[in-house]
Amino acid sequence: MRIEFEFLSGARAGRKDAFGKSYIALGRDPLADVRFDAEADLDASTKHAAVVLSGDGYAVRDVGSRNGTFVNGHRVEGDIALTDGDVIRCGGRGPEVRVRLVREAAEQAMEKVAEPATAPKPATAAKAAAPAAPSKPAGPSATSILRAEVKASASRFRSLLIVLGIVLVGAVALLVWQGRTAQKQQAQTLSVLDSLGKELTTLKSAKVAADSEAARLQREIQGARHDPSRLASLQVQYSTVQRRQHDIATAQGVDYRAIVTANSPAIAMIYVQFQDTTQMWTGTGFCVKSNGTMLTNRHVVVNDQGQRPVRIAIQFSGSRDILPGRLVRVAPDADIAVLRIESQGPFPVVLGLATEGQTQAGDPIALVGFPLGTDLPQGGTAEQPVVRASLMTGTISRVLGDSLLQLDAFSGTGASGSPILDRAGHAIGIEFGGQRESGGRIVFGLPIRRAIALLSGN
Repeated sequence: MRIEFEFLSGARAGRKDAFGKSYIALGRDPLADVRFDAEADLDASTKHAAVVLSGDGYAVRDVGSRNGTFVNGHRVEGDIALTDGDVIRCGGRGPEVRVRLVREAAEQAMEKVAEPATAPKPATAAKAAAPAAPSKPAGPSATSILRAEVKASASRFRSLLIVLGIVLVGAVALLVWQGRTAQKQQAQTLSVLDSLGKELTTLKSAKVAADSEAARLQREIQGARHDPSRLASLQVQYSTVQRRQHDIATAQGVDYRAIVTANSPAIAMIYVQFQDTTQMWTGTGFCVKSNGTMLTNRHVVVNDQGQRPVRIAIQFSGSRDILPGRLVRVAPDADIAVLRIESQGPFPVVLGLATEGQTQAGDPIALVGFPLGTDLPQGGTAEQPVVRASLMTGTISRVLGDSLLQLDAFSGTGASGSPILDRAGHAIGIEFGGQRESGGRIVFGLPIRRAIALLSGN
């Protein structure tokens, strides 16, 4: 038995998908079978629901969506058997699909064979003996010809009206879509500008405060020349303020646009699927060799039970192509993994790996990745989505040798595996998580030196 899905609403309204498989994933994930638009159908979750083969039919289940799954207006709890014509809605006001259960030709043929043959009813003797009425040739009358012409003209007129109506509806829909797209783009632009404005305001305020503190300490140092103990304490405080002034000035001078331009094409969203098909998630990775060798986190490609994925897909920022990948190796003592793209290169690579130099607290950094994964609006169409990496800026707040980088920045689920880039745009580390209680503001990473040894031989 095959099952068809007719899109009734959402960005893909009017389309149809058909499957003959036992597990069908619904959601905004590019790997989903029934895929909703990643940017427009935001009521649907990335991994929203699944339709599974159950006995002689199909059933639908929710797989932990944010807004729930509904069948004919009723919320799904557990597995709900589907019948022909049922309507599935993903989210309270999300996209809807109508289910059509289609029997295969072999099934229909077997049903016909199984039907008992019906014997024809014998004709009665009277009917059999009744003479046939003589045939009477008759040509069409003028009235019937006129009626036929009027009927044909009316049919052509109705067809013309239908075509004009379709064209008009299409034009209106195009204008509405363009208006909504422009509004979304404007809102995203304003959001970015607002974020940048807040960062600049924060830096300016910090600089004013540091300058004021430095001036105060200079005055107190002048007045404490005859108090050696107090003078030493003030000089230590003054040195700290001077370092803060230097860090702020450095952060104000970082060319983040150049960092993004040089590295963004090599940043990729990683889609991972495990044997349990309900376990599908995304992470971030970055390409370090033109042959498709990539770095990411171990926890992106190995689940909590230590299982490795059955399928990995890789999509570079700004690209429509979704490429197959495989897991090469994982670090035994660090949250790092090496992947390889199984397609013909060459592929874009990050600007470089910072193998030399010393990372210090106060240094400015940039994170380029996919916080919140596909739950953030992306680009392209439902059939050919385009992912675009996000820039997050911050500073290094603490360094613990070769084991940990603590960052003052923003991050979120899906950004694991993002490169930590220095002011020159070189990768100095790999982000792997954050402090949950900090609201995404305290982020942790591993120094890139931990990954370099893992890359040998690739």
